[in-house]
Amino acid sequence: MLAILKRQLAKNWLMILGWGLGLGFLGGYILDIYESFFEKNINLNQFMEAFPEDLFAFFGSSGDLLSIEGFLGIEFFSYLPVILGIVVITSASKLIARQEENGSLELIISQPITRSAVFWSKLLALILSIVMILLLTWSGFAVGLSRTAAIDLTYVELARPIISLFAVVLIFLSLSLMLSMLLPSSNGAGLIAGFLLIASYFITSLSNINPDLEGINKVSPLKYYQGGDAMSGLDYQALLILIGLSVVFIGIAWLIFIRRDLRFGGSGGLRLVVKRDENE
Repeated sequence: MLAILKRQLAKNWLMILGWGLGLGFLGGYILDIYESFFEKNINLNQFMEAFPEDLFAFFGSSGDLLSIEGFLGIEFFSYLPVILGIVVITSASKLIARQEENGSLELIISQPITRSAVFWSKLLALILSIVMILLLTWSGFAVGLSRTAAIDLTYVELARPIISLFAVVLIFLSLSLMLSMLLPSSNGAGLIAGFLLIASYFITSLSNINPDLEGINKVSPLKYYQGGDAMSGLDYQALLILIGLSVVFIGIAWLIFIRRDLRFGGSGGLRLVVKRDENE
């Protein structure tokens, strides 16, 4: 199990460094931009008045846009669930199903290792990869914060939106993994999970403008994502909802994987099984 975990992490190192360092650099740069507004005495009130209120509501900003919480919420955390969500969905949908489709999984389980060990080691490696990306992202913010004097934030306050981001990314990871066990194609699982991610983003964003959408928004995972607002305090109930659903999806995926027959190598395409007439 440990060997599979290490191998999977080694395969993910480029994704970890690329996304982690990239997002960390972006986070530190955004802090510099925020500080420069005050150093140059830019009138942010006039700047913000040039934009309609619905635009900020669409991106989920419920606080003061001139505060660091509101600024980071709009400029960074508002779009991170979609960006990281797509990365995670792509990885999770192929985590096990792709090896089934190309036949390599049959060789792995022919060794003295259980299906559960394969499942949990690969899943843990992917979750650790996401955690490391988010840690690098937080580190970029921490470095940027250490170089600024005008921003009144602590490192713990900066970590709270990262925790909320992890919870919402985890639910799409688990959903994509479950769909890859249910559907005959990893590509199909990724496509459906990606569609649900984009749909959730637009439903939650539009519900901030149109209250009539609040009913359907209750089943949108992104409703429970706090973004920059988490700096003022985490909503633990929202976190428990996201993590609880993730555990359920992962449990379903695991049960399906250990009980069903493996797909033959090369049989990953979406096929319809049509029952033939015995008289033909």
